[in-house]
Amino acid sequence: MSKTTTPAEEPRWMRWAMALLMLPLALLALGVLTYAGGAGGELSPMRLGLGLAVGGAMVAWPVMLGIKRGGLLVALVAALLSIFYGAQRPAADRNWQENVSRAPRASIEGREVTIRDVRDFRYDEEGEVEEARWYDATYNLDEIQQAYFILTTFGGVPGVAHVMVSFEFSDERFVVLSAEARREEGESYDPLGGMFRQYELFYVAADERDALGLRTRVHKDPTWVIPMNAGPEKTAAFFVDMVQRLETLAKEPSWYHTVLNSCSSNLAAHYERINAVELPPDYRVLLPGFSEELIAELDLLPEGVSVAEARERFLINERALAAPLDANFSRAIRSTP
Repeated sequence: MSKTTTPAEEPRWMRWAMALLMLPLALLALGVLTYAGGAGGELSPMRLGLGLAVGGAMVAWPVMLGIKRGGLLVALVAALLSIFYGAQRPAADRNWQENVSRAPRASIEGREVTIRDVRDFRYDEEGEVEEARWYDATYNLDEIQQAYFILTTFGGVPGVAHVMVSFEFSDERFVVLSAEARREEGESYDPLGGMFRQYELFYVAADERDALGLRTRVHKDPTWVIPMNAGPEKTAAFFVDMVQRLETLAKEPSWYHTVLNSCSSNLAAHYERINAVELPPDYRVLLPGFSEELIAELDLLPEGVSVAEARERFLINERALAAPLDANFSRAIRSTP
């Protein structure tokens, strides 16, 4: 008969090796217990303490109790946390902040695309809503002229940014489509919480005076509006793909994820679908503050314009601050410096 090894007889290095293997699982447990199902941007000391205690125990059990018994306890906790995490469900009917309180809807009939509840808000110096306005608009795909890649950096951390797309039509109308974290009243954005089901994914449809005015005039974030070298056919296909995603999310809510389901990862997914390609993993999707380098490699910058030139030529902050938020705003921010 084979002899069963007791915890005391297990080599100590094996128990420490097992503990080291448990570390990634313990970090996941820490994230789930700290963030999942909680208020976005709000760190609960109680939940953080619980997460640290459980995560620490998952690492310590193999050392203290032996590989078999410790491993069984870790597996049990992991299973319970998986059930808890899986029980979190995205919703469309929470107490949303006013600027995301309406989910835009869209319909496509032939070459005409109608978007309902395009946002056109005005904000005070603190970013609070000063004037709330929504409107419906119908766009003809045959009149689409240009797509603009919008890059706005924030937080002072290299690579951290938000990206959007604005579409221009021949009747001088512009509409911005943007994948964002949908926040409830009292929530703020937390990239760590965004990896553990704290926010739903939301597609904003907005007037440029709202989307760009907020970022340049209120937040004072450096913002670039870069014309894409895509052509009307690809631009129309990109617009339709984003609109279809917008409509799907209105009916079937989905979780936002800082890495896997964010502003930049969704734009990359739209690009892949309309071009029938698969982009390799790229840090510039995770850190969209460097994304102008990626769009240059995809040959989407205006012909003959380098990344450095794009950075200088298409920064709109000074023009946005000087321009009134009137019908000429979109033209004013695109005027030659």
